[in-house]
Amino acid sequence: MNPKKLARLIYPGFRFGATDPAQALKLAELGVGGFCFYGGKAAEVYETARLLRSASETPLLIASDYENGAGQRVSGATELPANMAIGASGSEALARRKAEITALEARALGVDWIFAPVVDLASKPLNPIVNVRAFGADPGLVSALAGAYLSGISSQGALSCLKHFPGHGGTETDSHLELPSVGKDLQALEDADLRPFRTLAHKADSIMAGHLGLPALDPADPASLSKEILTGLLRGKMRYNGVILTDALEMKAVSSDGQAGVKAFLAGADILLVPDDPFALREALIRASNDGRITSAAVDTALARQDLLARRLSPFRLSPPAFETVRCPEHLAFNSEAAPACLAWAFGGDKFRLRPGEIVGYFEPLTASGNWKGGAFAAELARLGARVEPYQPRCGMKLAAGCFSKPRAGSGSINLAPEEKAALETAIAGAADSVVLAFGSPFVLSGLRPSAGLCAFCSLAEFQETAARALFGKIKAGGSMPVSIEAGP
Repeated sequence: MNPKKLARLIYPGFRFGATDPAQALKLAELGVGGFCFYGGKAAEVYETARLLRSASETPLLIASDYENGAGQRVSGATELPANMAIGASGSEALARRKAEITALEARALGVDWIFAPVVDLASKPLNPIVNVRAFGADPGLVSALAGAYLSGISSQGALSCLKHFPGHGGTETDSHLELPSVGKDLQALEDADLRPFRTLAHKADSIMAGHLGLPALDPADPASLSKEILTGLLRGKMRYNGVILTDALEMKAVSSDGQAGVKAFLAGADILLVPDDPFALREALIRASNDGRITSAAVDTALARQDLLARRLSPFRLSPPAFETVRCPEHLAFNSEAAPACLAWAFGGDKFRLRPGEIVGYFEPLTASGNWKGGAFAAELARLGARVEPYQPRCGMKLAAGCFSKPRAGSGSINLAPEEKAALETAIAGAADSVVLAFGSPFVLSGLRPSAGLCAFCSLAEFQETAARALFGKIKAGGSMPVSIEAGP
């Protein structure tokens, strides 16, 4: 078999500032199907995409994890609210517009394929890697908003991806560090986690298989390497015939298995994403082909699915958005416009208010004032007339505490560390009145007893400013909690 056909199954990672461009060019010349970009400045992302495409004989597809807009990874692009903020709004219009902005900026940067939306359910407060990346805990809400997001992506000529099949929400382990296990049988998955995939598979350009152990479905292999799950469940029972790709094969959940890439292809994956060593994976695929484990028919089927995606992109590639689309004023305005509908009171919405002239103590657990992440929030409080000072307990101060916990690949944890929670509880106990603001995971509020808890679900400056205005009663926090929070007794 022609090695270039096998190479097209591989999508290496390209990390700006770390990946050797000469090595990437060599991979493009060898025939890889595409790349997954990480990081970069807007101009260098654009130029690198152009350079790699010029070195490829086939229509190279460039992808990235722009879940919260291109600015989540690209310096000089627009970062957008977390999915859970959109989930709190319940607005399909906001979900669609988030996707449209993401697709327009991605295409202006030369990126074709957005690995989004996440349709995992935020069903486990301790899940370290899903959390605010999910629209919420309810499969119906997730399906509706992710469906609107898919429409927005496709309307602007980019490709989409549902992830992480068959559902990463029910874990408390980060697959970047180790293999999570989901203790659900097929019926339990059908009742919740699989519903968004079933509802939306026909609208999505691809589905990403998660590195998840599901012993009830396959006692031997994780979903991403399991023929029972990818071919039996996804292609067979769910009748999905689109592109299946693995989550990044460099993740520690599977990276120790030297045959992971070959196993994933034999299990039913069409694209082998971000292996540790793409050159070594290419050689492993050639060996598997030579010994008859990988057949020409199977490779041709996988490549035909890739070709279909390239054909969908062709009309849009003729007229890409202008580079000036990236971080344009219209896109930047979205965050301010969306924020009031996305903020939600977890509890106590009528119990905490500020008035001009009041002293308010600002606090972030175990964080010196010089390192505060809530600068935009504190500045807006001051602009509205509050006297903002570093919080001092037991002196009659009102307390506004900001928490900035969010998913971070490889961290293995989320929410507050025990010592952070203890510091926050002590601060609350010493305050005349208190509000805790979740500028990230809403689950930081679980078990706490402030007067009120307000969730912004992300730390964007516009969301911090809107939270400050909500405390003064200048705007209404119009969202509803998309997850359940239990306040302290």
